[in-house]
Amino acid sequence: MYLDGRGHMIDGKEPLFLTILAAGVFVIALVTFQPYSADWPGQGYTRPAKRYLRAALRQDSLELAQLSLSPSPVAWALEAARTHPESLSLWAGRVSALTGKHAGDTTEVFLYPRGEVCSDAPIVFRFVGSGDDAKVLSARAPCLNPE
Repeated sequence: MYLDGRGHMIDGKEPLFLTILAAGVFVIALVTFQPYSADWPGQGYTRPAKRYLRAALRQDSLELAQLSLSPSPVAWALEAARTHPESLSLWAGRVSALTGKHAGDTTEVFLYPRGEVCSDAPIVFRFVGSGDDAKVLSARAPCLNPE
């Protein structure tokens, strides 16, 4: 034991306790605020892709046109929904998205469904922009084959 600056006796455990307490507060703050967080590559495109696919399943050509940059992805989505609605609905549920080539503001995104059917053959999107504002430039799915 030793004396602090005011003449009070303290044991050697108090500084250790304060150090552990400070480290615990730091870890809790780090986990709570997460100053450095990143999404898995492609996850930022999951929401716009799922909005597009849900509009396709509803065969909502107006919404598809708002989510697309040209008539081509609208026509592809309507044809896929008409000919393969069960398969297309797999991609409207739980999916994994990965990014491919990126050039300027255009990004290639591979959307894989969770499950047995088409799980190794993604829908390949080309998006212009990012996040919720991303627009579909093109879409194709070798598993569905409506080119």
